[in-house]
Amino acid sequence: MLENDLKEIWNNSSKTSEIAIETNLLKEELNASLQNIHKKIKYRDIREISASVVGILIFGYLFFEIPFPLTKIACVLTIVWFLFVLLKYRKSKIQNSKIDFDLPLAEQLKQQKNFMLKQANLLDSALYWYAIPPFILNFLFILGLGNPSDYFWNNSVADKLLPLSIDLKIITLIGLVMFYAFTFWINKNALNRDVKPLLESIEKIQKQINTFE
Repeated sequence: MLENDLKEIWNNSSKTSEIAIETNLLKEELNASLQNIHKKIKYRDIREISASVVGILIFGYLFFEIPFPLTKIACVLTIVWFLFVLLKYRKSKIQNSKIDFDLPLAEQLKQQKNFMLKQANLLDSALYWYAIPPFILNFLFILGLGNPSDYFWNNSVADKLLPLSIDLKIITLIGLVMFYAFTFWINKNALNRDVKPLLESIEKIQKQINTFE
């Protein structure tokens, strides 16, 4: 009886040691991956915020410079969209800066999982807020471009480029479709390549910690 009890204790302790070792290895790999992705997210947020500020300035100028009514409306709506994007990425930047790597492992995993779920939602929904809206606004902008002489608008650049032919407008719109499709693909690829594997690793460690406890 005693021999059987000792064997059971030994087997249980061996399994516990294996789980602890595997958990530590996963934790080290996870920390390295998390540090890397947090750095990527930080630079992405800064880049997108900066691009939004530049976009607001450019379309603000175009609103006052270009006389075509539909194009003016597109400029205003584009500025509103840039403000929305700026606030969205600023929120992400703030959330990223609040991540505490010194928390106990269980709390840190919970915090990281919540943050990564928000990032997953951000990337997964990019088609609806990051691709389709600016495409529609660019479509309206191009559609509204008319003949400068009809509005007594004197601009050396506009005089050379406008009015756009129907063929050129169609080619430009096709180019925009390809650009925003590529943008959507980049976001989906980042989701599948970076965020989802991290979420799986976090959940795996959480399960092992629960088993260990």
